[in-house]
Amino acid sequence: MNTIKQHIPAFCEGFDKKTAEFNTLEELLGVAFVKNFTRVPTFFRFSQNDRHLIAEYRGGREWWVVGYLQKPVEALPAGDGGW
Repeated sequence: MNTIKQHIPAFCEGFDKKTAEFNTLEELLGVAFVKNFTRVPTFFRFSQNDRHLIAEYRGGREWWVVGYLQKPVEALPAGDGGW
């Protein structure tokens, strides 16, 4: 079992951070707050940096932290360090 804790930037107010449990990459990608990142037309892929789940856009030139993973997910690529 693994968990992801939603990242909400400090400058945003009035939101409650969500936590979700998952066992597989497919379950992680099905979590509502994770899936929302794929709705942007320039979405490229998800990656990870340490225990951060990253949503990459524009071929990896733009990125956002989605959340914090309890432990790394084997099937996710490592980010290229462009951040």
